[in-house]
Amino acid sequence: MKSRSLAARSTVVVALLALAGCSGAGGSGNFARVTGVVTQNGTPVEGAKVKFVNTTEVSGSKDEYSTFTDSSGKYMIAGAGKNPGLPPGLYKVVISKLSAKAGKAAEDLDPLQLEMSGLGAHALPKEYADVSTTKLTATLEPGKNEGVNFDLKGK
Repeated sequence: MKSRSLAARSTVVVALLALAGCSGAGGSGNFARVTGVVTQNGTPVEGAKVKFVNTTEVSGSKDEYSTFTDSSGKYMIAGAGKNPGLPPGLYKVVISKLSAKAGKAAEDLDPLQLEMSGLGAHALPKEYADVSTTKLTATLEPGKNEGVNFDLKGK
């Protein structure tokens, strides 16, 4: 009789641990991953910085997550620091791209180097480059968020 009771308790403990592992805060089910394409007037934009700014403040600041587009205009944010993705929710989206300023020796710098050096000029409409002026938003759900595309208008 004692062995049945011990077996029953063991089964309950194992089931609870399995459930905690599937839905606990450390599981990737509580986070979002996002992919998409950035185009300008229908043409893919290579080397654009895509930044998702959380609209919810945590500890007095808004979290930001960013990446750069590849040669096809594709971007992906799948992890953020120690987390396996972004917290789900509403984000403002900032998209910018810098090109070497005329007369500056910066043609060989990659997008991050241009940004850090101050030698870059905006190659996309400025309205998309600042969190206070962008009208781009995305609501991310837990799990995969595919096809979160942005077609920028203007020069």
